[in-house]
Amino acid sequence: MARYETVLGVEVDEEIKKRAHAVMKANGMTIGGAVRRMVNLGIMEHRIPFEVTRGPAFKDVGMSDQVAEFYGISKGDFHFSGIRVGVNIRMDTAFKAEMRAFCRTMCTNPNNLVSMFLGQVAFELRMPFVD
Repeated sequence: MARYETVLGVEVDEEIKKRAHAVMKANGMTIGGAVRRMVNLGIMEHRIPFEVTRGPAFKDVGMSDQVAEFYGISKGDFHFSGIRVGVNIRMDTAFKAEMRAFCRTMCTNPNNLVSMFLGQVAFELRMPFVD
């Protein structure tokens, strides 16, 4: 098991966190693990490894009605709660530096990247990339 030395703190909408957490749990992952995978993939591919979209074809496609119900997710009703909550992502110091450097090359910052990623996960109800 990896030993994480530092934390990246991000604030996201409460509903996004709830939906993203349900997706991760359904896939046997944590939010932190998914973010680290996404960043590693982005570093390897030299791009942000997911598309940010609100296209109707992508809405709620990643989770069956039964699984969504099991995790307390209301499909077809994606909305923002307006309440900001914290998400703490543990990582080692070297990875955090790599993530910051990657984000600079993508003209963003770690907080925005994580917010976009979790927002897309919450919208699609699935991991928005294939690794």
